[in-house]
Amino acid sequence: MKIAIISPFYKPSVGGVEYIAYHTARELVKRGYEVHVITTTCDNKWKRIAESSTIIEEGVAVHRLEPSFIKIGYATFMKGLKETLKKIRPDIVHCHNLHPHLFQAMKWKDKLKYKLVAQLHFPVATGIDHLPAKLLYRFTMRELVKNQHRIDAFIAHSNTEKQWLISEGIESNKIHIIRFPCIPDELFEYKPRMDIHDILETEIVITYISRIHSRKGQHLLIEAVKHLKDYLGDFRVYIAGPVSDYKYLIYLRNLIDCRGLLHKIVLEPRLLSEEEKLDAIASSDVFAFTSTHDASPVIVLEALALRTPVVATVVGTIPEMLDYREEFLIPELSSSIIARKIAFVLMNKDKVCQLWDFVHRHRASTLISEIVKIIYTIP
Repeated sequence: MKIAIISPFYKPSVGGVEYIAYHTARELVKRGYEVHVITTTCDNKWKRIAESSTIIEEGVAVHRLEPSFIKIGYATFMKGLKETLKKIRPDIVHCHNLHPHLFQAMKWKDKLKYKLVAQLHFPVATGIDHLPAKLLYRFTMRELVKNQHRIDAFIAHSNTEKQWLISEGIESNKIHIIRFPCIPDELFEYKPRMDIHDILETEIVITYISRIHSRKGQHLLIEAVKHLKDYLGDFRVYIAGPVSDYKYLIYLRNLIDCRGLLHKIVLEPRLLSEEEKLDAIASSDVFAFTSTHDASPVIVLEALALRTPVVATVVGTIPEMLDYREEFLIPELSSSIIARKIAFVLMNKDKVCQLWDFVHRHRASTLISEIVKIIYTIP
């Protein structure tokens, strides 16, 4: 069986959708499927990262197409998409995001004779950053609902996301829940090569690795540090990630300075290598996720797979991701509550073991089995 995954961006571009597409493709190849990824030559900042070509990467045929000059947020038209699908002749086309390629795949499916799977990634929970995309969202969703008979299956990551799809008008019998984004099996056995305590020269490290962007809420963790000093002795907070919002980065630096927290907070605004990221999370005492808008953040599951305790804000599907365990959920965007949650988890690490068992159900091999079942049961 041939499966074509269409994603606007793909590794080495860094992002949640890229992560899911990459690990889904890898795992399907392991199962013996012929897998093609159709993507653009750019990363999610529209920076060119590859030439237009087809290259085999880890058993996956990656087709890089040029994006159109028309770009609305993260969406564009891919030049040569129809010709590429004609050449591949896939049995299944798996489209990521509510983007033009999904509507093109809907239009061509009868002629090219493939089944179509749509994975929208809960855009209203993630936050639609760009004004033109916000203005077009309602019209685009109406068109999708009107033409949903052309889609054979929708994939949601949670009950919350499924209910959103139903509220928009998608038929419930078309929606399949795959909980949650793929976490590669090898992550559960990962051994860090460095200890962040040694690097920061402290006893306790609280880490938050994500894009530097206002909706990721790094300022909330910074504000919580002044309260954490009431609970903890020798500790430091490590915040790192690529910059998506330079004005927000300046704001964070000024906030750290104004609060007199330069000795407590390390802010590293850069893209960490995969090894650096995993080592930092795996050797930290707590992973604090203080986003104000998100859907199903992969980084939360990664932290749990690495056996690092997590506290996270109640946004998107995070309550389901943390098995509705109140001790790990931050119910309000309050710096004092964030501090209390972090302190509680540090003092009650035995409770965290329950979540480690829970996250084992989200291994890539388990989730791909569910995706394969969906593929085989599409009428």
